[in-house]
Amino acid sequence: MRPFPHHSTPEICEHGHVRRTWGAVVGVVGLITGVAGTFLPWLRSGSVTRDSYEVLALRGFAGLDSTSGDVVRAVWVGVTPLAVGCFVLWLLRLHRIAACTALVFGTIAGTVAALAAVQGGNEGALVGISLTGPVVTLGGAVLGIAGAITVLTANTRTAISPGGAP
Repeated sequence: MRPFPHHSTPEICEHGHVRRTWGAVVGVVGLITGVAGTFLPWLRSGSVTRDSYEVLALRGFAGLDSTSGDVVRAVWVGVTPLAVGCFVLWLLRLHRIAACTALVFGTIAGTVAALAAVQGGNEGALVGISLTGPVVTLGGAVLGIAGAITVLTANTRTAISPGGAP
């Protein structure tokens, strides 16, 4: 006897597959958007804008030229290879590992971008944070996390009695 007499097994599997596929698509769009956002303007100084990697090159001026500055630089520079690795894992159909990697990407990129976006918006200052890069990166991080959660929950099953009540 089947565990869910009112459902055929192919429907349950197909629903999980469709959900996992859409989750992966949303996650990949989030990864691409998040990485693209790191190359958009993050800092504005007069008429010059700098992306997040150029800002890291200025870390000595910000007092981050110590071990903590090296850790921040290594983690941030590692965000792009992490996203590429996650994309490759999804191509290899290692969905759960890719989703966990996307969660790490979204957490790191989203936290940094949210902190920068909260500090931004000072239009009258000579030097300030440009909101373009942080907001795009934050949006990509949110999409990456949403896709990852969708993939990780795609195959969950709920017990439903024949009457429809759990």
